[in-house]
Amino acid sequence: MLIKSFAKVNINLKVRKRKKHLHKIYSIFTIVEDFYDEIKIEKSKENKNIIICNIKELESDNYIFKVLKILKEEGIVDCFYKISIKKNIPIGSGLGGGSSNAVAVAKYFTKDKKILSKIAKQIGTDCYFFINDYKTAIVKGYGNKIKKSKKETIIRFKDLILTGINCSTKEVYKKFDEIKAWKNKYEPNMLEIPALKIYSELIEYREIGQMSGSGSTFIKKTSLS
Repeated sequence: MLIKSFAKVNINLKVRKRKKHLHKIYSIFTIVEDFYDEIKIEKSKENKNIIICNIKELESDNYIFKVLKILKEEGIVDCFYKISIKKNIPIGSGLGGGSSNAVAVAKYFTKDKKILSKIAKQIGTDCYFFINDYKTAIVKGYGNKIKKSKKETIIRFKDLILTGINCSTKEVYKKFDEIKAWKNKYEPNMLEIPALKIYSELIEYREIGQMSGSGSTFIKKTSLS
């Protein structure tokens, strides 16, 4: 069985000044239905979970290991698995690939929202969006408040500009705080300026696109108009 693990984009992203360790956001997320990673799951012949991936670093450093650990603790699985992933969504692209993979594997085994929420809490806030199966949604709070959007926004792979830059979400948010970017209230994506200050290679794309999430993918402005 082939599992499709879809990319998402942020149509906009408003970020508030950090309180304690987190930032509240307001964003519209939408699935890119023709852009996804491909995942296959089978029982492992070894006494451990194994991940096989075309990006080698993800065979050892992957959210899916944590997902399988939680599922075992919750009594959902009682054996080990071999997970094969064909990664098409670039790492650090602002498209939620890692969270999408984690939720796709979790939902293969369970639809229990309580368990899925526990996984999201431990892995990352993008997971809450993928749990809900909405094509387009309004995402608020710390990324954990999801409401289906009345208007469905369609973004295709052809609408994306993949820059090949691996952006660190942690570093972009750190720069956001450092330059007080919460004051840039009229920016469609308030993380864009902080990201450009760290990754100057992205500046050239700003005229033709709008950055998704913490980068590095841009959505062509012609598809947003």
